[in-house]
Amino acid sequence: MVDIFSVILIGSLVTFLMYQNINKVTQKIEQSSNDKHPSFSKFATKIIETIREVKKDLDSDMECENPHFCKNDQCDEKEVIKALNDLIRRASFYEGERAKSFSRREAEAEFVDILQKFEEIVRHSCINGQEEALKLKDELHKSYQELIG
Repeated sequence: MVDIFSVILIGSLVTFLMYQNINKVTQKIEQSSNDKHPSFSKFATKIIETIREVKKDLDSDMECENPHFCKNDQCDEKEVIKALNDLIRRASFYEGERAKSFSRREAEAEFVDILQKFEEIVRHSCINGQEEALKLKDELHKSYQELIG
């Protein structure tokens, strides 16, 4: 009778310890996966800031004393502003708490699409668009590497 009691006691103790260790490991995994999302949020914010900078320079309704990005002759200002606003809206889904609902793969795919469209807009709408697009691409790539790793 004592042997059965000892086996049940030891088995219960081992089960309890395993349960505690599994909880610790699970919490660490959840914390490490959640840590990536603030970086996505920060990168989305960086994208939005960059798009707004270009938009401010290209929008004739905004007062900008020394624009860095200047419209070329082929620039359809209203269409470009509309497209930039759309990109800002899409990137804003990855800011804040809502960013946690997206997987890394989903977020990266959306960022790639947003940045490709942004690069295309700058190329086709700005004087020296090719050079400016490459500069923006390099700047955003560096930001991504710093934030995401």
